[in-house]
Amino acid sequence: MIIKKKSLIVAIISSYVISMVLILTLVGYVVYIEIRKENSTRAYEYQLQKVKAKYYAKFLLFPKLNATIGSAGALTGRPVIDGVIENTGIREISDLLVKVKFIDKDDAVIYEVIFRPQEPSLGSSTLSQVGIPYITTPSKILIKPGGTLAFKKILTDCPEGIVGELKKNPGFAKGSAKWSGKFLAEPISLNFQE
Repeated sequence: MIIKKKSLIVAIISSYVISMVLILTLVGYVVYIEIRKENSTRAYEYQLQKVKAKYYAKFLLFPKLNATIGSAGALTGRPVIDGVIENTGIREISDLLVKVKFIDKDDAVIYEVIFRPQEPSLGSSTLSQVGIPYITTPSKILIKPGGTLAFKKILTDCPEGIVGELKKNPGFAKGSAKWSGKFLAEPISLNFQE
């Protein structure tokens, strides 16, 4: 049986296309497995941080939690939360994510804010995003065992009801008689210094 020249060219091109599709499918599958593995690792690390935070929460105290309207500099007229974190445990904390809830008299959450107290006081650092080679990451502030860390954060999307209450009652603080609600601070993620 004689194979025509056109049939031979079609067969070679078809074989080439099929083999390229097979190779690209295998490469895509390998890339998919790697991405899935990275996502699983990331999810595992996140869950581990949450478990560590839940366990270590009993060693983190927030004795001076306070919300006010700023009165100086860039904070003037803006709602601010400040306080102190006290580490009564035995581990150095290198990274901490805290959630503060504003709770009314019926124990309902009316506002919550999540922040990193180890970041600069006026929000997140933009220096780490600048292309200067000697300023690549912000310095890590460690919370040593038995140590404390003072923090101050602007409440960017604070509801008007809370802002109005803060303006009326400068004594708005944890346990203050002028506020019917209370604060609840809890760590939601943390890493230890290794």
